[in-house]
Amino acid sequence: MFPSRQHLILLWTFLVLPSFVLASSGDRNPTFQHCLKGCKVTYCDPSQPPVPIWLRGLGWTCEDDCKYSCSHSFTDNIRPGSRYHQFYGKWVFYRLGPIQEPFSVIMSLGNLWVNLRGLQEIIRRVRKENKLRRWLEGMAWVQINTWFWSSVFHCRDTPLTERLDYFSATLTIASSLLYTIIRIFHLQTPLQTSRTILPLIILFTCLILGHFTYLLSFPIGSFPYGYHTHFALSLGLLHHLLWSLFSLSFFLKFPSFTLLSKKISWPRPYLSRDPLERPLPHDALTPVILVGLTLLSMSLELLDFAPFFRMVDAHSLWHAATIPLMMGWWSFLCGDAIELEGSQMQARGINIGSEKMPLTGNSNLGNGGLNGGVGAGGMTETPRLQNFTQLAAHTDYTRSKSISPGRSPQREKGQHPE
Repeated sequence: MFPSRQHLILLWTFLVLPSFVLASSGDRNPTFQHCLKGCKVTYCDPSQPPVPIWLRGLGWTCEDDCKYSCSHSFTDNIRPGSRYHQFYGKWVFYRLGPIQEPFSVIMSLGNLWVNLRGLQEIIRRVRKENKLRRWLEGMAWVQINTWFWSSVFHCRDTPLTERLDYFSATLTIASSLLYTIIRIFHLQTPLQTSRTILPLIILFTCLILGHFTYLLSFPIGSFPYGYHTHFALSLGLLHHLLWSLFSLSFFLKFPSFTLLSKKISWPRPYLSRDPLERPLPHDALTPVILVGLTLLSMSLELLDFAPFFRMVDAHSLWHAATIPLMMGWWSFLCGDAIELEGSQMQARGINIGSEKMPLTGNSNLGNGGLNGGVGAGGMTETPRLQNFTQLAAHTDYTRSKSISPGRSPQREKGQHPE
């Protein structure tokens, strides 16, 4: 049974029209409007002194200040048990000086710091020769840009800062998905690059530019929130699905099929070993755990409750939750790039695990670097990675005295393989 034309029109109206509505119950209230009108007549006349310079520095106008004062005055007089109201799509927050949402700014800066630390971790742990390193560095810089603009947006919510925040967040989600695809399907490995990667980059570029072009077609002051949210959510869910399948491939044998006489199957996470082989890699479950925690924390965005003490709302708590999650993701991504490089070298018969062929840090291939790392009995020593729990606990966990992936070269100083 297909829906009628009238049903489709009603569904479109229900899904799309609210996306463009900026008014909220608070600013539509006659009491608020009466306060706002009186404030503008009294204080926004050209004969009156302007708003303080510390407010003007972040773009506050007299009308903005009146909206702020009247929204708090209205909220102060709400009777006990009555619901709180939003004004112009936002809850009422106490500002700190000219900063509109202080707690969200602090949490955004916390995420900015975590991603700077993530960039340092990439440089410290992943070799320059590992071709995944430049992708990880690029992704880190995209994240840093995103959280910078998030901080600016929460300092002062304007149509311009809102767009910069949303556009940057979309770039973060898209770059994370792009890296996930090239990593899981081995379009880019630590040692080689597939020809398919260039068309994929072009496809992503056209997709994002098309999305931005559509958003910019709306005049300043209006924004298709519903469409933008659905677009970003689709990319994010695909990212989470792929990493979940990555973890599940260590426990389930996914079916393969033939297409145009070519057998297609889920790629092995690490090329030199069967994913069902035991023991499991230490970080086999880390992606699916992080995905689960990320989805759980995203529920804060759905539970859009009024801010506690007019300072801490669900959105700021979501930003707080992403700080430890990003720490976990960077630890995993760095360790995974190192582990994949070791796996690929092992598959090619390259001996690893010695000082001449370390898998971490900024070390370069020295003379004889392809012949080192042979342990007792002529067996190749493959360093073992710390798992997420051990990394968080700073536990020293290595299989041998060789340089271990996941540990800082500075901490290895003075240690020599036997």
